[in-house]
Amino acid sequence: MFILKLRYFFTGYLVISVQGTATEKFINLAMRQGIPLWDLARGSEKAVLKVDMDSFFELRHLAKKTGCRLKILQKAGLPFLISRSLRRRGLIIGISLFIVSLYLLSSLILFVSVEGTDKLDEKYIRSLAGELGARPGVWKASLDKEDLANEMILLEPKLTWVGFHVRGTRLIIEVVEKIKPPVENDMPGNVVAAKDGLVVDVLIVMGEARVQAGDTVSRGQILIEGLLVPQSPFTDPEDKDAPSPVPVHARGEVLARVWYEGYGEANTVSVKRNRTGKRSIAWSVIVDGQSVLRVGRSEIPYANYELASIKRSLPERIFRIPVEIITEYAYEIELEQIQLTREQTLDQAAERARILAEFQLPVGVAVESVSLNEVETGTGNLVGVQYIIETLENIAEEEDITGGDETS
Repeated sequence: MFILKLRYFFTGYLVISVQGTATEKFINLAMRQGIPLWDLARGSEKAVLKVDMDSFFELRHLAKKTGCRLKILQKAGLPFLISRSLRRRGLIIGISLFIVSLYLLSSLILFVSVEGTDKLDEKYIRSLAGELGARPGVWKASLDKEDLANEMILLEPKLTWVGFHVRGTRLIIEVVEKIKPPVENDMPGNVVAAKDGLVVDVLIVMGEARVQAGDTVSRGQILIEGLLVPQSPFTDPEDKDAPSPVPVHARGEVLARVWYEGYGEANTVSVKRNRTGKRSIAWSVIVDGQSVLRVGRSEIPYANYELASIKRSLPERIFRIPVEIITEYAYEIELEQIQLTREQTLDQAAERARILAEFQLPVGVAVESVSLNEVETGTGNLVGVQYIIETLENIAEEEDITGGDETS
């Protein structure tokens, strides 16, 4: 039957209704004569069915014989689709031109972006690529990425690696700059505290210690002074002719306990957001990240709402066109107040405080201990919690005596 339906789709078929008291007799006579009918929906005095174009004229004779009335409900199939399309030539031409334009645009480089720059300016990298032929408006197929990368490295010695990547209509230039080895700093300088803390241990490489274990230090305080005092068993410290201290660039590590604090609050009355079932929809057409068309609501008609979106892209294995269709939903929200227990409120406040405290932690620092303290807010429904993280870390930071460059 599927093969017949497919055949009649290409030759054209009709959806007709048969009305009268003898509809069943009409259908039986048609089947006896071998007239193909399908998708029958029968009632007491009415039937809806599909028939091919050639057989419809034979059904007219049967309708007269049985006293039934025939009515064409729909003309379907490829011939009618073509006929309707020809009557709308302007629309077809417009759609065709739009698709061709998108295809041509998708074959061009429309945007150029740069990633990985540190000291070199992005505009300079783009202009350098433009001189080599990688600029907006060129065909993607004309770009030899490997040759472009090699030529750019030859033109700019500060680059150690260059990569060209095409995503949609965007050309991404990824660069890696050469890193110069650090120059040894021999300028006189001190080691100062990068942050407040409680000193646990001092390791001196060069200089004189100004703090010891158990001292509380604040940010900027000198930990190791950049002085080297010549010492000899034959020199009297009180001798006026003893050699004076020599300024040096102090080096060393100072381990200290450091505390990071976060504060969070929570209300004993929580608000739950429930969807009412109402929603509004809007559609957007995005071409290479730029919105070109928007259909649907311009303003959200709800006082309280939440947004959700679904993104669909044309399959690039068929059309290399950077087009996305985004469906945006705005769901109406009803606010419901819920009374929390004290334990639930404390947990919420502690979680918020924890996030703020951990946000301050440097990367790679191990946590020694954690403590929680409830804070009086002065408001009956509000609960406050202080979250304290204790770490052990090197707080030493090198600083020139002139107050210049600092290195940790």
